[in-house]
Amino acid sequence: MPAVFDALPGQEVPVGGISAGFKKLWADSPAKESRAVQLNLVLHLGSNSNPADAQEQFQNTLKFAQRYPARVVVLCPDFGEKAPTEIRAKIYGECFLGKSKNDTRCVEFVILHYTMAARGYLENQVSVCLSTDMPLYYWGHGFSAAKRLADYGYLLTRSKRVLFDSAVAPADAFTFPWPNIAAVRDLAYTRTLPLRQNLGQFLSRYAPALITTGLQTVTIRHRAQFAAEASCLLGWVKKGLTRAGAGPVAFAVTPVDCPGCLSMAFAYAEPRKVFKWAADLSKDHAEFTGDLGTGRTSLVAGAHFLAQEAALSEAMFF
Repeated sequence: MPAVFDALPGQEVPVGGISAGFKKLWADSPAKESRAVQLNLVLHLGSNSNPADAQEQFQNTLKFAQRYPARVVVLCPDFGEKAPTEIRAKIYGECFLGKSKNDTRCVEFVILHYTMAARGYLENQVSVCLSTDMPLYYWGHGFSAAKRLADYGYLLTRSKRVLFDSAVAPADAFTFPWPNIAAVRDLAYTRTLPLRQNLGQFLSRYAPALITTGLQTVTIRHRAQFAAEASCLLGWVKKGLTRAGAGPVAFAVTPVDCPGCLSMAFAYAEPRKVFKWAADLSKDHAEFTGDLGTGRTSLVAGAHFLAQEAALSEAMFF
């Protein structure tokens, strides 16, 4: 992926000169003496990533680092089987003002392009690039098959969190034998946090028995591009209903042609019982309607996904 590597910002340096490059980069800056780093993040770009996508994820990571100063290692593999043994490096640094003039937060990027022939040297090179004694997080993005990650076990096992995004992940991400499944987080699920919070707050006004008694069907409708998030909401509501003691319930997830739409409806054996939530994410707007036997209630609320940089922090730390 030399095109991805070339598209990302930074100054190219010899692989053996990364530390010296940063020393020169910061030499004439206020961050020369102090650049506190809270964590290491490895962003691993797969073959489904392209220059535009890589730039977008770079910017998302940069926004994340404004709150959480980090050393970021971006891996740009070249999947060409006949490419010679080669590792190239770029460095990039940027600082941001925090809550006070003395609160300066910096991020350092090391961007590595490597061919498949050089993969055997990558573990050592990545280790050299990471900040010592800081927690490690791994984000695999844009891979055509999760099985390709099996060659990077040292990252999957060492990382405090392993992130992927089911909206762009291959189907085998859910069946891949992750070395530490408890550390794996789906960014698509994390993005739905504001929606889950609003749904949970509205439904919490009802006793669990009122929600589950006579419940027959749960239907989620979504715009096609929200398929991953809709699937995540389905899994969340299934778990919640099981904990609440629901009996057999039919679940349906249906794509619909509408801008920004996402909805959830409960159907009951008793026709007078109803729960509906309909959101237009393009307008940050949602409407709740509920009558589970205690009177009709309506509510208008916001409806939006977490921004990617906020989803990253939520998935890493919570």
